[in-house]
Amino acid sequence: MTVQFLTRALVASRKLHVSSRKIGSLKRFFFASSTDHSTLLSNATAHRILQNESNPNGPRKYILVPDGTPLDLAKKVDKLHLARLSADGSLIFHAKVVQRSLGSHAYVCKPLLDMALTDASSKGEAPQALASLEGLCKAISGAIQNEGQDVDKNGSNISSMLAVLKANDSGSYEAIKSIATGIPREGHSVVGQGTYRDGEQGWKELAKEYVSSGLSIEAQLYLTNGGKLIGIEHLADTSREGLMDAGGSLAKFQF
Repeated sequence: MTVQFLTRALVASRKLHVSSRKIGSLKRFFFASSTDHSTLLSNATAHRILQNESNPNGPRKYILVPDGTPLDLAKKVDKLHLARLSADGSLIFHAKVVQRSLGSHAYVCKPLLDMALTDASSKGEAPQALASLEGLCKAISGAIQNEGQDVDKNGSNISSMLAVLKANDSGSYEAIKSIATGIPREGHSVVGQGTYRDGEQGWKELAKEYVSSGLSIEAQLYLTNGGKLIGIEHLADTSREGLMDAGGSLAKFQF
């Protein structure tokens, strides 16, 4: 599966078509019910939506909605969703908790992941998942800003890893610093392909540490449900959001 495909799939799944005028009484119902999150989630309904009814193995979306929500309306009004997740073939991606007060991805999105894993397994291939690494750039730039501190407040080893990298491979360190902060390296006018190339290996190691430290909320969904981290996909999400959040990287899991 190509990097271009992954980028298109992730960007497409972010383009939400919200029509608040159509929410009506169901919007009021949802927010009244959300005061009891455990009841709301235990009674919620998971739906599978095929992009092409004649191709059940193709692009599909899984949505979790409050009990009693008409599916036709849920398809049109994204704000009625409690959570959603996308898949294509045996690949699962872009899990999202829409109503964040409900809890973590690992808890709220689990019914959707279970359904997606069952579907993906039925295709005869081992399911795989891609997790966004939202906050990775912020974590790395924060560690650089607080240089000299041996232990990160979040419990990761990112600071110490950066210190070792700076001492042993200054070129890679400067490239990583540029990717994380968005500030071009000295002598460069942009954060370009050369910067991403020079920082690739170090960035992947930092991304793995970010995942293993439990800092990626989407990765935690897959890790706690049988997923094994098999690698970091470099520049797999070159959307503006993907580059700003994680330097374009995604974590890849296999079940």
